[in-house]
Formats: sequence, structure tokens, C-alpha cells
Amino acid sequence: MIRLEKDGFKNFIEELIAEYAVFAPVMKDGKHMFGNISSVEDIDSSRLNTEMSPKEIFFPHSEVLFEYDEDGIRVADGEKKPIAVWGMRGCDARSLRMLDKVFGGDGERPDNIKFEDPYWERRYGDSLIFSVACNEPLSTCFCNWFDSGPHDSAGADIFVVDIGDAFLMDAVSGKGEEFLKGLSGSGKASEKDKKKAAVIAEEAVSLLGKKTDLGELNDKLKGLFHKPIWDSVSAKCVNCGACSFTCSTCHCFDIQDESRKGRGKRVRIWDACMFPIFTKEASGHNPRSLSKERVRQRVMHKYSYFVDNHGEFLCTGCGRCISVCPVNLDIREVIREVLAS
Repeated sequence: MIRLEKDGFKNFIEELIAEYAVFAPVMKDGKHMFGNISSVEDIDSSRLNTEMSPKEIFFPHSEVLFEYDEDGIRVADGEKKPIAVWGMRGCDARSLRMLDKVFGGDGERPDNIKFEDPYWERRYGDSLIFSVACNEPLSTCFCNWFDSGPHDSAGADIFVVDIGDAFLMDAVSGKGEEFLKGLSGSGKASEKDKKKAAVIAEEAVSLLGKKTDLGELNDKLKGLFHKPIWDSVSAKCVNCGACSFTCSTCHCFDIQDESRKGRGKRVRIWDACMFPIFTKEASGHNPRSLSKERVRQRVMHKYSYFVDNHGEFLCTGCGRCISVCPVNLDIREVIREVLAS
């Protein structure tokens, strides 16, 4: 573990920008999100966590897969530099590992043939993730429900703890270890530093609400598919999709061709199971025409289907869906209602 004085943070970011396309929390169009920075002054650390998740760095809201005309197909060039992300919280770092099971080398189709999305892989494959510990979790945070916590380093390459006058950095992956070996302006963390970080971590955990045991959740959901519970759960949902678009693990998308006069492009754009048109078929039939069916799908996907396919819940407890919901539909209350049924 190394210690980086905050006085040296500007130099650290400048060195990082020289080697990487660096993304960090910024304020853009009135929203706190991750953006590509050109200097340390661009970073906005005024909020514990960004309103928009950092998944857009690796899985953009809208991206051109390729362009075409009568001469053939052209694929857009990727970033010339590898991507580095500063300021990601542990819940978001873990979400990237989940998305990698869908888009990356960990993803498997039913016939067990590995599939890798090249657009995801070229961004995420050689990226460097700095996960900064949460010292003061919000009331909407519930990462502890998923055997995680404010100081969980899973999914990071380098785990960072802010101890006030300095950052403590610890390598989590081989990439992180190699980076820290060449980091200038840093020194070895003292035992006093480590004890201070441990106290901060303990205090952060104490700020979280009581953990709910999710051991029976998958089995409970399987038995409730056709039950009336979904009428009450979905009663106030307006299917706006805000939960899906701010979620760090939702990954539904649509593919569209936009063409005119012999030229065109194929675009991948975010979609959501909460939208009525998401499952509408060419015949006009919609197997999920009712709001309760769409709400059920989202809950089942996150807490049952993904568990069956990949062995973990598709949720990190970041709490964004709770914060942005215009009708105060709290996923924690939904889970508790399912467990109590």
C-alpha cells in the first residue's frame, strides 16, 4: 500500500492523462456524471456518487457500430489511449465485472461458446480502474445486502482510501500493481495510515442500514411469478425507465439502422424492459403489455435470472434507482415484500 499526498494529486492526474484517456466525476449539463477530463480542475468530487453510472464509459448510451455505403463497411476506430477511471465507487467497480459477464470474456451463451463484444472489449479490456472507498454512505446505499461494503475493493485495479491529507492506494490486480510500481511522488503507507483507514472503514459500515438476508430471494421469486404481488408492487410505477438508465448494471439495448441515399450507419442505443414497446412484436402483440409484467421482468432479471445464469445478483446496492424514482418506488421495499410472501 502506498501513500500519495494530496499536494501531489495534480501531478498524479497529469501523469495519468499523459498515458490514458482519463474519466472522472464531472458536472455536465447540470448532472453529476463521469466524463473525459483534460485537467485536474475538471474533476467534481462534490457528491458521494454520480447521478449517472460510469457504465456509459464502456457501454455508451448511443454508439455507431459501423457505417456503410456502396463501397462497403467501415468500423470506427477506437480510443488511441487505454481508458483510466478515477473516482469510481466500489459498487460501480463491481458492476463492471457483472457487465463483463455479459459483454466480455466471462460471458457464455447456452452452448458454452465464449462470446466477446468487441466494442466493450476494446474499452474495458485494458482499462485501469481506481475505486475510491465511500467514507460516508448515503441513506439509499445498500451494498451490504450483497456481501459488499463501502470499502470493498472488488472490481478495481487500484483501491483508494481518502484519509484526509492523503490517498492510500493498494493494488488489487496485476495491472494495478504494475502501475503503482512506476508512480512518482508516492511513498509507502505507514502503520498509522493503515490503522486510520481501518477506523474510517469501520465508521462507514456503521452508517449503512441493517442488512437483509437474500438467501431465499431467488427461490421466492420463482414461486411468485403468477401471484398478485406484482399488482401491488407495480401500482405506482409509471414505467419512465429512470431506474434502468441510471442503473450501473442494466444493459438492455436496441439496434437501429439509419440510412439515406445509399449511405448509413448501424447504431446501438440503450433500451429498457420498463418501456411498453420493448417487447412489442411486429405482429402488434406485446407479451408484456401491462406495467406489472414489466416491473416483474426487471425484478426477476436482477434477482433470479442473472443468478441462475451467472451465480450472483445483478445489483450492487448503489441506490441510484431509489434516488431517481419520481414515485418513490424503493427496490429494497420490493425485495422485503417478496421475502415476506
